[in-house]
Amino acid sequence: MIKILHVIGAMDRGGAETMIMNFYRKMDLKEYQFDFLVHESRQCDYDDEIRALGGNIYSVSRYKIINYFSYKSEIKKFFLEHHDYEIVHGHICSSINIYLSEAKRYGIKTIAHSHAANFGFSLDTLFTNVVSLKTRRIADYFFGCSLRAGTDRYGKKIVSSTNFSVLNNGIDIDLYKYNEETRNQLRKKYNVENSLVIGHVGRLTFAKNHEFLSKVFNEVLKKKPDSELFLFGRGELEEDIRKQIKNLGIERHVHFMGVVDNVYDYMQMLDVFLFPSRYEGLGIALVEAQASGLPCIINEDLPEEVKINDSVFELSLNDSLEKWANLCIQVAGTTNRLEMNDIVQQSNFNINQEVKHLCQVYNILLAGIQR
Repeated sequence: MIKILHVIGAMDRGGAETMIMNFYRKMDLKEYQFDFLVHESRQCDYDDEIRALGGNIYSVSRYKIINYFSYKSEIKKFFLEHHDYEIVHGHICSSINIYLSEAKRYGIKTIAHSHAANFGFSLDTLFTNVVSLKTRRIADYFFGCSLRAGTDRYGKKIVSSTNFSVLNNGIDIDLYKYNEETRNQLRKKYNVENSLVIGHVGRLTFAKNHEFLSKVFNEVLKKKPDSELFLFGRGELEEDIRKQIKNLGIERHVHFMGVVDNVYDYMQMLDVFLFPSRYEGLGIALVEAQASGLPCIINEDLPEEVKINDSVFELSLNDSLEKWANLCIQVAGTTNRLEMNDIVQQSNFNINQEVKHLCQVYNILLAGIQR
């Protein structure tokens, strides 16, 4: 059995975490075992499922730069006790040079995985760029969730080499296939049978741009007062978003759904998927929305790879709120949802295809083919 250690922040229902679990569920568990080194001591969303699949979960402290020496000591201790892995697959960037370097001391193959693209200048972006310069000399292989995520993190030389590939955020597309019965049941449950229902899935963070999304929905309500907005996810900005929605006077029409296990069912009840993220490495929720056949309205600056079928409509964040609102109303109900699912089935985001890709890379690394 090939043992792979995934190093990540916490196994909650975020984009990267959900992607890893989508792969884990489809792996041949007789051949591959996933274990997890997380930077969180509490119980996380996927912990029970990981253990049910045969995986182990280990915890270290969060890396905060100022705790460099104590963190490095924890990592050294961990690998001293747990160096029976063939591959360490790193998803958390801030401390990647520490844990990949320690893994290599034991002859373990290493992978650096970029889940985000850099947009604009910030201290976080600057720190990531500095860290990534050294990562290029440490890792044996590199993944990006998109070409831009790879280029921004590792540079064009790495991305153009044989040691890099895009690992698409594959999903189980059948789960998202449009179901009229599920749609009707949920719309009845939430008393929105005759409403324009707009939805968004994503962490309540700066990147997802809920401030803009809320303002767009406010404009929609002015034109269609029977509209409803469903927000799926949680995050550090939830209270700020709730206050903004209350100040806009639209709280009666906005539903904070938190994290749900079956987001694919809730996709059925929506009419429009609104996704005005400031930036994304890719945006797995947008892939899911397209698989459900929803018309999707997105920021035009998002990666090209995420536009899989004809259900995606682009606008600039500099466009007026009214233009965004008008498009929400205009595109609702205009897509053939089953046909859109068929297109995604044939794309590179089909989990069955991407599992083969991931296993191929793992096997190539273990065969000794590396940079």
